[in-house]
Amino acid sequence: MSLARAPTGDLGGGGGSTFGLDARNLEIKTKSIEHTLVPLVSQITTLVNFKESYLMNGKPKSERAIRAALKVGSAVEAAIERFVAVGETIADENPDIQPEMYDACHEARLAGL
Repeated sequence: MSLARAPTGDLGGGGGSTFGLDARNLEIKTKSIEHTLVPLVSQITTLVNFKESYLMNGKPKSERAIRAALKVGSAVEAAIERFVAVGETIADENPDIQPEMYDACHEARLAGL
């Protein structure tokens, strides 16, 4: 699997940055993984952009925007859990890669916290 980045922003903490990953330009070799990852990347990008906008402007967003961000956050959490469940199933079915897959699943869960 290879992920291609589309340089659309600066992650270095400078002014006016947005998360530099465009989910539509991802190149993923396995269709089942692609169907899981593309919505997840889109949701994470939305959350990161919302957080950066909030931090840069220093003022609270509307109730509607906050509810939307919370809804996206819940969807991301559910998507991560589904992704990890698939990874653990793959690990259970492939003893030769089981330790590495369990480690990757553990890291994915931690990253989602």
